[in-house]
Amino acid sequence: MKSQQPGTGLNVEETGRSTAEKFLRLREVIRRLRAPGGCPWDREQDFASMKPRFLEEVYELVDALEQGDAGGMREELGDLFFHLLFMALLGEEKHDWTLGDILDGIAEKLIRRHPHVFARSGKIEDSSQVITQWDEIKKQVEGKNYQSLLDNVPRSLPPLQKAYVYGKKGRKVGFDWPSAAEVLPKVHEELREVEEAMAGNDREALAEELGDLFLVLTSLARLLEFEPEGLVRAANRKFDYRFREMERMVAERGTSLEKLSLEEKESLWQAAKK
Repeated sequence: MKSQQPGTGLNVEETGRSTAEKFLRLREVIRRLRAPGGCPWDREQDFASMKPRFLEEVYELVDALEQGDAGGMREELGDLFFHLLFMALLGEEKHDWTLGDILDGIAEKLIRRHPHVFARSGKIEDSSQVITQWDEIKKQVEGKNYQSLLDNVPRSLPPLQKAYVYGKKGRKVGFDWPSAAEVLPKVHEELREVEEAMAGNDREALAEELGDLFLVLTSLARLLEFEPEGLVRAANRKFDYRFREMERMVAERGTSLEKLSLEEKESLWQAAKK
C-alpha cells in the first residue's frame, strides 16, 4: 500500500517495503532535495563543500564504533549513506556517471578480486593469501602496475594513518623490524636525538627529530597490532574525561583551574584518574 507523505510530494510505501525499495526511496528523497523548488542548502552543495562534511561523518561513525554504541552506529551509517548517494547524484547531474555505474563497478571488482569465492579457482587457506592474490589481480588483470608501492597511498590520509600505511607497505618487501621488541632501541635513539636538539636549541633539527620519533612510535604500535590513530583517540577521550572531572571538582570548591598552582592541578588530575 502506498500513500503520499504529507508535505513531501513523495510516494512512500507504508508497509512491506523491501530493502531495495528503501534504498531507492532514500535516493528519491535526495533527488527531491536537489530539484528545483527543493532545499536551498542542498541545492547549493558541490563536491568541495561536501568533502569536509563527509569526513566529519566518517569520524562520527568511528566514535560510535569505538564506544560500542549500536544506536549511534545505526544513525551515523545512515548519515554516510546520505552523503554517498548525494555525491553520486552530483556526478549524475554532471553526466560523469550513474548510480548504476557505481554499484556495478564495485560489485564487479569484488567478484573479480575474489576468484576463490566466485570462480572457485585456487585454494585459499588464510587471509594473507587473500591479500597477496588481491594485489596480483590489481597488477595482472587490472593493469595497476604502480612505479612504487607507495603510489596508491591516498595523499589526503591523516599523517599518523599515512605513517601506519607506509609501514605496512614496507613490510611487504621485508623493510621492517622483525618484531616490536626490536623497535624499542630505535625509540630510545630517536628520543635521545630529540633531547640533543632541545639542548642545542636547534628548532629545525628538533622538528625533524620529533617527526622521526612519531614515525618510529607508529611502527611500534603497528608491530604490537594496534592502530595508532585509535590509540591516540582513546588517549584523547581519557584526557577529555579527566580534564572535565578536574573542572567539576574545582567548581565544587567555588574556584577555577586558573587560580590553582601547578601542584594543586596535579593533585586534582590524580584524583580524576581514580
